[in-house]
Formats: sequence, structure tokens, C-alpha cells
Amino acid sequence: MKIKCILVDDEPFALDILEDDLKSFDTVEVLAKFNDAEEVIEYLKSNAVDLMFTDIQMPGLLGTQLVRSLENPPLIIFTTAYHQFAVEGFELNAIDYLMKPIRKERLGEALKKVVNQLSLTQKASGEPDHNFIILNVEYKKVKLLFDEIRYVEGLKDYVKIYLENRAHPLLTRSNLRGMENKLPEEFFIRIHNSFIVNKSKIEGFNQTKIAVGNTELPVGKAYTAKIKELF
Repeated sequence: MKIKCILVDDEPFALDILEDDLKSFDTVEVLAKFNDAEEVIEYLKSNAVDLMFTDIQMPGLLGTQLVRSLENPPLIIFTTAYHQFAVEGFELNAIDYLMKPIRKERLGEALKKVVNQLSLTQKASGEPDHNFIILNVEYKKVKLLFDEIRYVEGLKDYVKIYLENRAHPLLTRSNLRGMENKLPEEFFIRIHNSFIVNKSKIEGFNQTKIAVGNTELPVGKAYTAKIKELF
């Protein structure tokens, strides 16, 4: 299990220390770092995140206020130098509350809690190993095999799903982050803020584009390294 996480702190030095410590854990992937809590809200609208480390005492928006503002927050670990926020932190169902300076042993304990929670969540969702996804399309549930899906395009509150042997895409109410959570990384890859592609349908690529059949899709700068790693 690879824990996808983001780090939030108004102190760049604190972010760098936490990132360096997390690099020693093979189970963790740091997706992004933020000094501004407001930027986190926008990022989470279009990116799948398992865990957020956030400081509490920040200018503009407190870490606790940030968590309260999120409709579907990831798992939360608060990092702070102040004891007085502990109660509020746990009221927000934080997975843990780490006091600065954070000891690596204590960080490891917190990450074990995250792994356990993610495992429980996956079991509770009742998602068996399968090769399909079920979506609501035009007021009915539709079963789509992963192999049928060529790519997915995000349109704010909707996504278009382009399929093999079908002229027009299906439209379902969701956002791209929601679809990314549903589509297994084993078969699909995010290439842009607006596109997810079936890995098996990729026929060519360069720094800026990916070819899926006769269709060329843009590659976002933030995803270039991931594409290169895939190939």
C-alpha cells in the first residue's frame, strides 16, 4: 500500500524536514507541499490524496479551519508546537496529532495508524478484485469493463468516459478526483488535471502529448515524470 500524502505548513523549513523524514518510509509518496492553506482546497478538488499532514497555527486559515472547510477530507495528521489544539484536532477525527519537533519513531507510529485505517476502509467498501466499474449514467447503473475504457475527461462536476467501439462518450456526475479514486492504478494513469488514461490504450507519447488511438491528449507538466516512469 502506497500512502499518497500532501504536506501543509506556513514554514518552508518545517515542510522540508517532514518531507525528508517521510522519504525514509517506503510506504509514503509525497505528492505536494503547500505554504498556503487556500491552495490546498483547490488541489484536493482534482487530486486523489490519502493523507494530509497539516500545521494548525497558520496565517489566514488555521489547519483546523482548513479541515472543516473540506467536504471530503483525506485522513488528517496534525503537526503543531501547541498542545492546546489537541482536543479540537481529535474532534475532527484526526488520525494522529504530532508535536514538533517530530521524532521519526513517533512519525512511524502515526503512519501505521494510517495504513490500518486505509485497510479497514478498503475492506468496509466491499470492493473485491474485479475488472469493472459501476457508474450512474442517465438515471441507471451501467457496468463498464476496465478494458472498455479508453480515457476519462473531467468537466468540473461531470466526467466524460470514452469507450472502445462507441462513437459518443458516456456522461456521469462526478469529478476527476472521484473517478481517480475508483479506477485502479494498476490499469489507469492520470496524465493531466483533466484526463485519466487506460495504460493499455496508450500507443505513443512525448513530453507534451499522449496518443490514444487517433486521439492526442495533453500531458500536464506535473505528470510528465510519472509518464516517463511508466515507460
